[in-house]
Amino acid sequence: MTRNANLTPLPGSCAACTVRPFALFRVIPQARVGEIARIRSGVRLVRAGDAIMDGVFTMYAGWAFTWTATNDGRRQILDFHLPGDLVERTEDAAEVEALTDSSFCILSKERLCAFMGNDPGLALSYVEGLTRDRARMRERLTSLGRRDAAGRVAHLLLELHGRLLRRGGGDARGAAVPLKQAHLADALGLSVEHANRALAALRKDNIATLNKGRLEILNRRELEDMAGWAGHSPAGTTLAPQTRAG
Repeated sequence: MTRNANLTPLPGSCAACTVRPFALFRVIPQARVGEIARIRSGVRLVRAGDAIMDGVFTMYAGWAFTWTATNDGRRQILDFHLPGDLVERTEDAAEVEALTDSSFCILSKERLCAFMGNDPGLALSYVEGLTRDRARMRERLTSLGRRDAAGRVAHLLLELHGRLLRRGGGDARGAAVPLKQAHLADALGLSVEHANRALAALRKDNIATLNKGRLEILNRRELEDMAGWAGHSPAGTTLAPQTRAG
């Protein structure tokens, strides 16, 4: 694919990687960065909507998601992938798709496994990532089984906001979240109409808005109550309700 200046940039050298502080290789000291470079087998840039066929990769910029289809052709989004996330395509018919223009580092699975076999710290970092993924999936299942439409949407927005903050993206009041109503619906087991109504209710009550790729949290306490949120507010922040003109 020809690189376009309007697209997100390709990863550069591992020594200058901006996502490594919150990615799998964060435990590897700068003096050993050359070892990481030997695991990387290439870099790739994909357009929004493109299928990603590489087996193991680390997101560098942009968003992607894993999805599967039901027997009647409906899409179920299983997870969203953000910069720094390690993504492994499985053999269970799940697909990975770029949600936005994205770039990532392709990793050699064999060399990665060999590295972890010789570096307990990296192996522990990998396990910690799996644990976070499992906790996130557990909450997603709770949403599907026990939360109403508004609670499901509220919880997913808080989850994504927290993940972005840990990566240095956005601030306590919001972040760039390039999801459309169809993505919310397919991740949360809702129809697009129910997802739209849930977002409209959040907007009407001055709790949160998701518009043109931007999440704005107007009243975090109310959003957390609606979601049954068990996480934590951003460190050092107290978000009072906001009012908007009109």
